[in-house]
Amino acid sequence: MQTLIHEVRVALRSVRRTPGVAAAAVVTLALGIGANAAMFSVVNGVILRPLSYHEPSDLVRVWPEMRSSKD
Repeated sequence: MQTLIHEVRVALRSVRRTPGVAAAAVVTLALGIGANAAMFSVVNGVILRPLSYHEPSDLVRVWPEMRSSKD
């Protein structure tokens, strides 16, 4: 336990000496967490949540097929 307290004190002293590094670390973590939350929201809304139709398993996707003139 004493080692942990000592390590925390050393870390806090280091942060006080170089606040730019601490700010960069905080900004990096904030951007990473924000991007992760945004991606989860998109994936949850588009892929994971079932469609709001009566029978979503009966939906069919139709698209045109372009054939080249060489066929």
